[in-house]
Formats: sequence, C-alpha cells, structure tokens
Amino acid sequence: MALCGDPKDSDEFLWNMAKDCRERQINAFWLVSRGVKGYLLVATDRIKGIECPDLVSGGAYARNTYWQVAEERAAYWFGQQKWGAVGLGINAAHHRSHEQLHIHMSGLRPGVKAALDTAYQSGKIAKDWKSWPAQLNTVTGEDLSGNPQPRSYRVVHTNSFKTLNLFQALYDNVVVALRGEEMGDQTMIVVEAGNGLTDGFYILNSWDGLRHPPNTPQGIAVCDSLLICK
Repeated sequence: MALCGDPKDSDEFLWNMAKDCRERQINAFWLVSRGVKGYLLVATDRIKGIECPDLVSGGAYARNTYWQVAEERAAYWFGQQKWGAVGLGINAAHHRSHEQLHIHMSGLRPGVKAALDTAYQSGKIAKDWKSWPAQLNTVTGEDLSGNPQPRSYRVVHTNSFKTLNLFQALYDNVVVALRGEEMGDQTMIVVEAGNGLTDGFYILNSWDGLRHPPNTPQGIAVCDSLLICK
C-alpha cells in the first residue's frame, strides 16, 4: 500500500477524477484526460506510479496493457492534429506532479526522433533486452526554457510491445539485472521508430543517478526533456 497507494486516499486530483468518472468504456481500467500539453492516460485502479509492484506482478499485472492502450489512444487523439511525431512517457516517483499512475501522450521535441533513427541506423541502439542496460545514447531534448538539454539514456529497439509488459521489461532487465537501482527512480519513454508502426519502437530509460562515461551528459528522471508535455 505504501508503494501503490490506498484506494481510500482523497487528496490526489487524478485519483479523485478516476474514482468519480461517470462514463468510460465498459471494463476499461483507464481513462484519457487532457494534460497541460497533450493528454494523459490515467489508471482507474489505485496505483501511485512506476514504483508500484502490482505493475510487475500482482493485481495490475494480469491486465497490464497501459502502454499498449496509450499508444492506441495517442494515435486516435493526435490523428487529426499536426503534432508530428508523438511519444509516450512516465516520470520517476520523486519528479512527478501527481500521485496516480499516468502516462503522458505528447508531441516529441524537435530533432529527437531523427536523432534516434540516426543512432539506430548506425548500430548504436540495443536490439535485444539484455543489452538494454549497457547501451547508452546521448539524446538532446529541451529544458522548460527551450534550451538544448542533452542527457544520457539507455535505448533499446523492439519490433513490437503488443504483448509485452514494459514495466516488467524495465524491472527485469534493468532494476534486477543491475542490482542497485530502484524502480521508483526510473523514467521510461516510448517513441515510434522510422516511418511508423512497421518499423517498431525505441524504448528509452534513464534516471538521475545513471552512470555515464566521462564527457557525456548525466541521466534524467523525467520525460519532459523529450516530450512536449509541460
């Protein structure tokens, strides 16, 4: 309960909204809300965020398709808007503004997708999950003032995550494998690769304490640098 939250909690805006929602798809375990910029996919079960173990195993694990639903709903909500490339992202526990699980669905900052495509074509992005923790890339986004913000990310390419629990992939391949990081410290971002769904996806992960080689940028625990969500 400490990590996932108590359903009786009443002081969290997004959780109150999820509890009080009067209409949503039948049997849905999510709703879509407008964010500051873009949209949010909000869990309708009491889940504080990425640190909740139920996302890896437990009640939420059995039906955990939050990322898949976010990808689908982002295509719907952004389909009629000229946002260019769209990404999905979740912030680390200590950097988020709400204590209820939400995935940002937002436009990508300029140059991010092109840089990832170039890195992939150059063989700099991991192509299997076991190599994900060791494959560091510098990706330049923007800070909230619009200044360039290069940061280090672990990046892996996957052809699809249709049947994959991305929370479990992060936990198993990074948190458990490296023995020294906490799930709640992580940020994770999903970006379509190449020209669309047939070219797969880039899964990016970072955190404030990410070890990085000399003369390369530090890590980051928020998705705001790459997504236009604030």
